[in-house]
Amino acid sequence: MDDDNMKLRVVYDGPALDNNEMDVRDLAPALLALSDVFDEAARTIYGKDVRISVKVNASFRAGSFGVDLIASSSFTQHLINLFAGNAATATCNIIGLVGFGCVTGKAIKKGVTQFITWINGRKIKSVDPLPDGKVRVTIDEEEQIFDLLVLELYQNYKLRQSLERVIFTPLEREGINNFAVTLDGGESFVSISKSESILFKVGSPDDRKISESVTEKALQLIDISFNEDHKWRFNDGTSTFHALVSDKKFISDIDSQAINFAKGDILLVSLKITQYLQLGGIKTSYEVIQVKEIINPARQIDLPLEE
Repeated sequence: MDDDNMKLRVVYDGPALDNNEMDVRDLAPALLALSDVFDEAARTIYGKDVRISVKVNASFRAGSFGVDLIASSSFTQHLINLFAGNAATATCNIIGLVGFGCVTGKAIKKGVTQFITWINGRKIKSVDPLPDGKVRVTIDEEEQIFDLLVLELYQNYKLRQSLERVIFTPLEREGINNFAVTLDGGESFVSISKSESILFKVGSPDDRKISESVTEKALQLIDISFNEDHKWRFNDGTSTFHALVSDKKFISDIDSQAINFAKGDILLVSLKITQYLQLGGIKTSYEVIQVKEIINPARQIDLPLEE
């Protein structure tokens, strides 16, 4: 097992920190989230066997509120060989791709942090792969070159949630106006202002549709809603669920009292069943797109008609 260490200083600044004190209820979650950011970035870049640990290295510094940390990565020798790298560069690579430093020449490496602030809530027009493992991203008439891995980290919801807790959540507090990270003792900083911090707030990712089908079903009415969403409760003989009723003719006939039905009646319908992949598993939605027949479930004895 190989290890490498990098020292970084995380600084929060603002009037609330004039006494060089920060509420532990703000600091502790932010530092834990920072550890999660690096850990998730390491797994995305190098695989699940790579871990990043973040430890407090020294006492808090005077001026604003800063804490010195040590970030170190550890992974097996066969992984070092596999990625044609070495343990001495792994942590720097991870920190750089997150966007917290690692100077390349005289320029700070552009990572997820810079990507988020550059996008500034705008829609991406195109992403064009380049032969060197980088991509050209176009927004409006602007272009920027980023590592492909930066885009992969940007799309990692768990990492983005942790980054939100590092930057947006503390700066949401009154009197905390800036977040910064330095790797060189304060000679250069990656800094985020309070006005920029809102860009790091991440919403839930859109659900991805994975299947859709339409089938004929007999559904028993359990509960009827005449709200605008027309979500009714049905039972199909196996389970009970809510379904959107989108058959406009059926709704119109109800409004004009052209049809009558009651709780417990059975509807023979065309039912659209859609499944989505979302955080935590699969979500299923139901939609009645056509009501073909209304059946009264009261049993009747057939007339003994001659065949």
